Amino acid sequence: MIRPQPLIQIPSPLRPLLNIPSVPPPPRQAPSEMLVVLILAGVQFSHLMDFIMMMPLGPQLMRVFSITPREFGLVVSVYTFSAAFSCFFAALFMDRFDRKKVLLTIYSGLTFGTLLCGLAPSFGWLLAARVLTGIFGGLLQAIILAIIGDIIPQHRRGRATGIVMAAFAVTSVAGVPLGLMIANRLGWNATFLLLAGLTTANLGLAWRYLPSVSGHLAQRRTVSALTGMSMLLKERNTWVAIALTISMMSIFAIMPFVSPFLITVAGLSEGDLAYIYLVGGIASLGMAPLVGRLSDRYGARRVFIISSFFSVPALLAFANMGHAGLAMAMLLNTIVSAVGAARMTPWLELINRSINRARRGSFMTLIASVQQLAAASASYAGGWLIGASSAELTRFSQLGAVVAASMVLSSILSLVLRPVPEGDDATAL
Repeated sequence: MIRPQPLIQIPSPLRPLLNIPSVPPPPRQAPSEMLVVLILAGVQFSHLMDFIMMMPLGPQLMRVFSITPREFGLVVSVYTFSAAFSCFFAALFMDRFDRKKVLLTIYSGLTFGTLLCGLAPSFGWLLAARVLTGIFGGLLQAIILAIIGDIIPQHRRGRATGIVMAAFAVTSVAGVPLGLMIANRLGWNATFLLLAGLTTANLGLAWRYLPSVSGHLAQRRTVSALTGMSMLLKERNTWVAIALTISMMSIFAIMPFVSPFLITVAGLSEGDLAYIYLVGGIASLGMAPLVGRLSDRYGARRVFIISSFFSVPALLAFANMGHAGLAMAMLLNTIVSAVGAARMTPWLELINRSINRARRGSFMTLIASVQQLAAASASYAGGWLIGASSAELTRFSQLGAVVAASMVLSSILSLVLRPVPEGDDATAL
């Protein structure tokens, strides 16, 4: 029954005197689950853009600041190492606050750091700005996944994770080409200034529409930060998740050398690379949400193992293709990109389910620290393995075999990782 509203509104202080019952204001409608996921995907997209965009801007930055390739490599690497350090430190405190407030604080820091990048007048200022953006940017994926684990029910969590992870493909397909177009027309710093504007707008959406995420505080045990970390490191699941993350990051041993391999060995031109990455990015963009739904229906572990099963022959074929031409190189690279995206979503869901929500923030931040260090170490190890033969990349196939072996190892580790009981997991919005 719908109660009719009075034509004349009586001021609330007079209601007790006139014996008129107070009408409570209508409750604020909770944001839709999809809106929350899309906002989180926007946060993921913007911090990935901030990280990835620096690499294709290398030629402009080396020319503008008169720096060497080694100095430019320092600009790229300081982001990763500062991110790893901040993640390890933040893991001590991440579960002590409302996750929404944590995300807003971190995202504000990233926005400020991105703005400083666009305003940097010298190489030294740019280097300092990249350290700042790394400190905040490295934390964002961890808090995003913690929020998803806390507020998205388990039977829909795979789809939500897939949508957020699709931000990487969107960055490759649309973000980087658009950023380069802006940089070529307006200068490299315009890209970061516009990105700072984008993050500011998305920050406002997150502040307005993200719900408070504080249910984990009621379950948190009152212990010191160091004691909490010590307890976390005593968990069997923690070490299995760390090993699984390291095995997943082995792909970064081969990623920096894909472009030189395609040009030197496969016989492609630099102009062909744009088409290679565009098609591969589109395949990843379509695969991530699809795999998320499959994980919800058939289980993340099963989807992860099947994806890894197809990844091994795909990577070996790519690493051994020789002088194949554009069509074959595009086909193999697209398959590798698609199955790689298919592994990413169930991997993150398995990690997310291996801890209860009371410690999920600290756990995911610790995993993010391991992820950053493992990616940087894998890139260095890949360069060391190729070594003096880098001109012809004759050891690229051996590098592919090592990464393929790590994919088999990750499948075994996924069987060992135990999910927490569903009763300790998320509740719906």
